[in-house]
Amino acid sequence: EIQEYSAVSWACIAMKFVCLTVLVAAAARPVSSALQVGEYEIVAHLKHQNLDRLERLFWNIADPDHPNYLKHLSLPQAAEIIGASAEDVAAASEWLVGMGARASSLRVSALHDTVSAAFPLQLEDNSANTASIFTMLSTTRPPCVSFILRRDARLRNSVGLSQRPKEEPPLPQESAANSEYTIANIKSAYGMPVDLQATNGSTLQMVWGPGTFGYSKLQLMLHKHTQCPLLNTDKVRFDTANHGQSGGDNFGEGNLDTKMIASFGLNVETLVSNTNTSASTEEGDGFGQALLDFVTELAAREVVPHVLSMSLGSLAASSCKLLCSEAEKMGHSTEECEDFLQQQRQVCMYLSEDQTSRINTAFQVLGVRGVSVFGSSGDGGSHFSFGKFEGGAMADALNEISCKYQMPVFPTASPYITSVGGTMWSGSSSHPVTWAGFGGGSGGGFSWQFGMPSHQSSAVAAYLNSTSGVPPPSSFNSHGRAYPDISAVAVEGTSQSCPIMAGIFSMIIDRRLNAKLPPLGFVATRIWKVAQQFPGEVFEDVPEGNSKTSCDNGFPSRKGGWDPNTGWGRPIWEGMVKHLASDSISGREPGLQEFVV
Repeated sequence: EIQEYSAVSWACIAMKFVCLTVLVAAAARPVSSALQVGEYEIVAHLKHQNLDRLERLFWNIADPDHPNYLKHLSLPQAAEIIGASAEDVAAASEWLVGMGARASSLRVSALHDTVSAAFPLQLEDNSANTASIFTMLSTTRPPCVSFILRRDARLRNSVGLSQRPKEEPPLPQESAANSEYTIANIKSAYGMPVDLQATNGSTLQMVWGPGTFGYSKLQLMLHKHTQCPLLNTDKVRFDTANHGQSGGDNFGEGNLDTKMIASFGLNVETLVSNTNTSASTEEGDGFGQALLDFVTELAAREVVPHVLSMSLGSLAASSCKLLCSEAEKMGHSTEECEDFLQQQRQVCMYLSEDQTSRINTAFQVLGVRGVSVFGSSGDGGSHFSFGKFEGGAMADALNEISCKYQMPVFPTASPYITSVGGTMWSGSSSHPVTWAGFGGGSGGGFSWQFGMPSHQSSAVAAYLNSTSGVPPPSSFNSHGRAYPDISAVAVEGTSQSCPIMAGIFSMIIDRRLNAKLPPLGFVATRIWKVAQQFPGEVFEDVPEGNSKTSCDNGFPSRKGGWDPNTGWGRPIWEGMVKHLASDSISGREPGLQEFVV
């Protein structure tokens, strides 16, 4: 939701904060986010307030044993916690207008944590340095502005990326190796009725990606006729004007995500979202900005999905920082290392650890608002984004470093989302093992940047203390967020397992909504609780696998309990319904208690 200031508000700015209350409370009306011809947009991210309070509320709302469990916040309540003060909003607004922004374009997010405005390209074109305005804004920003981002219409819809596919992509050919992994067979393996459909019209699920991300309606229709006859394709729609483009990596990703979440969250209203078509978001560090933009905007919407599935990601900013710092010790410059990594496909797509921290805050807001966010655990085991590097001395050095350390990926290593690993079948669907393929395998490990949540500590300690063959302690952060949490079939990578699991949870939430229960929001805390209390009832253990891929060390799977390859294992539908679709926890029913701050 975006707000536009009235003329009275601009008078307040001119009077330098005399009318701050009027500025923020002035009559607002929805406006289009489209830029006028010859403009680009600057988004000023304001410093969040009360982050300690948000952290506390997030975990309390996610804790089945806390009085605030599942007492999700409204948009105004979330804004009251993290939103900037009226003075800071006014200061940022005055600054942007003073630097040349079109006054009538000024907008404040409903969370009061961003202020954006349109700037004329003429300011850039008349400058000796075309980056001078952005540089000036970056160096003159007031203390209330943490950082700024630029949105450029010509980047969003250029570099060969049209808003809609020019033609339908070729129809997929099913490989013999994957022919056994049909929708019906996978559901059967989980004990999930093949004909189970959503019945609550308000249940909402979403997949997201930038660049060429999208889906083919023709391919979805073919999927319906060959594998999922009850699928109502009218329940699937885009929520932006960007519909992707066939031929791009992310278009294939979008097709897979859409098919899987729509098949397992059968006939749940499904949104396919692509919020940035810049080429830099497809494989490079433009992805981090696109993800930050998306989750920040989504968290400020009046209506948010119950389930969000995100299959895209890369090595975490902390992993890329470690790679280049170690490469420097081997005689390579930081610039050489960073340039090489940016030439790789979806390897290092974040600008900094500060950027991922800001993304995490948006995940927290989504969680306290009742959104269950799922992320793919990655396809490179515990060492890579996908597989080992190729291309000369720099690649050799990075491979050596990658095998020396365990390299977590993001966003799946965020403590505020649920991480989904991958499985495959050995012999039959009754014998699941850790997925391995394409030179990699199911991602897993421990975050360098983010600490381990308390609900993980006992199970992770049990794994580390009782499992032989664990990598050297110096190669990973044993106190970091451990992932994945759970797993599903991933013969096409964890980009398949994530939307499968997200769709299954949509069906659980559909049942909850029918029973007048709240959605699950951040669900990992409850997953770990029921998995420990009722072993083998909700998730089936997957005891075979190793995260080493092409390296000589990795995390081995183990029989019983959590491990860094498949988490707690694959879903058991009957147990999920019993322990997640109702709330008979400690004799309490969430939603009936007074909210405790």
